[in-house]
Amino acid sequence: MKKIFTILGMAAVSVSMSAQTNVLTESFTYADAISLTTSNTTTNWFQHSGTQGQVTVNSGKANIVAGNTEDINKALSTPYPLNVANAVCKVSYSAELNVLNSTGLTTSGDYFLSLGDVATTTNVSTNAVSVLPARVYVKAGTAGYLLGILNTSGGTVTPTYSTTEIPYGTAANITVTYTVTNGSSTTQSATLQIGSQPLLTNATGTSNAPSNAASVVIRQSGSATSGTGNITIDNINVLAYPTGSLAVSDFNKSKSNFVKNTFVKNEEITFGADVKDVKIYTLTGQVVKTASVKDGAALNVAELAKGNYIVTGTVNNQPVSQKILKD
Repeated sequence: MKKIFTILGMAAVSVSMSAQTNVLTESFTYADAISLTTSNTTTNWFQHSGTQGQVTVNSGKANIVAGNTEDINKALSTPYPLNVANAVCKVSYSAELNVLNSTGLTTSGDYFLSLGDVATTTNVSTNAVSVLPARVYVKAGTAGYLLGILNTSGGTVTPTYSTTEIPYGTAANITVTYTVTNGSSTTQSATLQIGSQPLLTNATGTSNAPSNAASVVIRQSGSATSGTGNITIDNINVLAYPTGSLAVSDFNKSKSNFVKNTFVKNEEITFGADVKDVKIYTLTGQVVKTASVKDGAALNVAELAKGNYIVTGTVNNQPVSQKILKD
């Protein structure tokens, strides 16, 4: 039976984004036991849901406690636009995390750190930060904790998790990068770098990208036995990258050249350009095929199961990607 690939989306990034601007630095150098939100004139953190005053600082770190419910955010110095027409927009944040123990964690996971679309400037009793992209997840492993990433909400929640457990009480340095590509269709993805572990990539969320990245968000959820657990957070830094031009003509040219035939017969993808570092990912971020191909070459994918995949590669030193469906 013939295998058919339907092109669902395209993200062709034809710009260098080497420069960046620091739009938030937070090292939590406040007095011990200070509540980040009841003393917000000092800290500039604000509660946007849950019980105010639960996120405190101890030994220069913010503390998430199992069973607490307060969610807080801190504004970036300047909101970063994510909806620039025919452009690629990228923002990243880094932090030092430490999951102290297994108390309050689930084996399915929950998220506790993200970006926010609103910069709340007063403590409120209702959720004023509605869109939370670039979400970092945590779940209990066999003997340690696992971190994961989700690009945004919507659809079936399928974070991409690391397969390498980190011992409880051991700090992990992370960097999250969130990219929104605005072309004939808009795509959004998030990556998570955990120390020297392999890079994790996720593009499974289907909600629309927010208009802006305006804040960084710390979230607590669940109960004392099932939720986000006990975590310390330190040294948050947020970087905004220059918005890159993505001309419609360039976008369409890359779209037509990357994969030559929209419907691929005989279990092969045929490429319409020289493509380096071809990788085929599952939607959970697992690489299932790698190659480099020449213009007009075919890549056999008979061994792949039916379902959605993301194909990435480099054309003329420019990263490109397409979502495909093996039917």
